[in-house]
Amino acid sequence: MDTIIHIFPYAIAFAMPLLVTSLGGLYSERSGVVNIGLEGLMVVGGFASAAFTVYLTPSLGPLAIWLSLAAAMLFGALFSLLHAFASINLNANQVISGTAINMIAGAVTVFLARTITGSGNIQLTNGIPRFDVPGLVDIPLIGKLFFYQTYGTTWLILAILALGAFVLYKTAFGLRLRACGEHPHAADA
Repeated sequence: MDTIIHIFPYAIAFAMPLLVTSLGGLYSERSGVVNIGLEGLMVVGGFASAAFTVYLTPSLGPLAIWLSLAAAMLFGALFSLLHAFASINLNANQVISGTAINMIAGAVTVFLARTITGSGNIQLTNGIPRFDVPGLVDIPLIGKLFFYQTYGTTWLILAILALGAFVLYKTAFGLRLRACGEHPHAADA
């Protein structure tokens, strides 16, 4: 049981990027866009975040981590414009465009990492600090699994997930988005 208690926080932390990426995929699919390139966007965002963390931490300290997360979102969004351009302006197949995004992202990030560092690796020495959620960590069994040694970004992503679900299923914007994705001609009418 001790092994599970010590591994579980890491499992949750490693699942969070996949969770937020799948939320992006949900919005894409509900709006009628096939976005196979989500993995590539994760790679570009992860690279940008790591690079910004390494170069901003000496001057900005802990603030650099949060700016690095913003950089990851910005670079992922900018890289996704390639998919939008190919799909809309060039009338490319969305599946092929997404596959190309995945292939380009891996190649570009490895090239940039080798160019910047000379080795292909970006070493992070400081990361986001972990903490125990006060009061909740004392709940038997569940407290040690879910609230022991958590990251602030875990709670940020869960809040984004809740907000995303609310927007998609409880607002007029979400209704319009789903209507356009499921039957665009009916939404036009």
